[in-house]
Amino acid sequence: MRCLWNILERKRDVAGYTTILNIIEFPKALLMKRLTILYPTIEDLNEAINMSKELMKIGKPISAVDIVMACIAMRNGLTLVTMDTDLENIKLIKPDFKIRLMKGKT
Repeated sequence: MRCLWNILERKRDVAGYTTILNIIEFPKALLMKRLTILYPTIEDLNEAINMSKELMKIGKPISAVDIVMACIAMRNGLTLVTMDTDLENIKLIKPDFKIRLMKGKT
C-alpha cells in the first residue's frame, strides 16, 4: 500500500496496475489517471489456497491478500512491486514469481 501512496504523492499521471484489493484498502489510488485495476479470478483464488498451504508447510505463511495479489500478478505476467519483504517467500515455492522490492518500511 505504501508503494501506491509514494507514487500518488509524487505524480498522479503514472501508468500502472493494482488490484481491487489495494483499491478497497486505499481508495485514494483511484486519483491516479492511468491505473488499471485487476480483479482476481476463481483460478487466482484456487491457486492462492494451494500456495497458502505450501507456504504453511514450509513455515513461511503470508497474508491472504498478499497471496491473492501475487496470484493476480503471476497470471498477468507482471512483476509485483512492493515494500513487503514477506512476499519474497513466494519465490521459495514459485521460483518464477517476479517481485521487485522497494526500499522503505513494510
